[in-house]
Amino acid sequence: RAPPRLSVLGGCLLAAGLSPDPKLAAMLTTFSLAGLAGFQAVLGVPPALHSPLMSVTNAISGMTAVGGIMLLPALAARPRGASQLLGAFALLVSSVNIAGGFLVTRKMLGLFRRPDDPKEYFSLYGAPTGLFLAGLAALSATGRAGGVGVAGLASGVLCIAAVAGLGKQKTARLGNTLGGGG
Repeated sequence: RAPPRLSVLGGCLLAAGLSPDPKLAAMLTTFSLAGLAGFQAVLGVPPALHSPLMSVTNAISGMTAVGGIMLLPALAARPRGASQLLGAFALLVSSVNIAGGFLVTRKMLGLFRRPDDPKEYFSLYGAPTGLFLAGLAALSATGRAGGVGVAGLASGVLCIAAVAGLGKQKTARLGNTLGGGG
């Protein structure tokens, strides 16, 4: 069963290599590696933690939010044109999805909390998040455009750390907090 499937996959990859656009191969590589990494991350999670992990995958819609932000106008107060309106709509829907996913996960993880569990101070993560956002605002005020890339990098790292944290029952609450920050 596997050899014919691998043959078809190899043929598809070679067909993609015929594209005149060299960016297609790079995008296909990134997409494939991300898909494989996600598959391996989910595969290693115990069944009891699948629901919290699924809530973090809602945070992946943060990439949709970033795409929506990139489509929004930088200087105008209101979006103009179909692409900017769709970008604003994508940002709105993604934000609701992200917030809802983490709120549901927090509530669900609270159901498994025992009375003798030590107190957690995850709210302290708000301080570095606030400092980072203040730094981004300062970068934006000075007219430097590098803040968007740095924010995307920080968001991605926090989301990956969230998936890793939700992979173990001991660190699931921390993973949820990190994902919310991402």
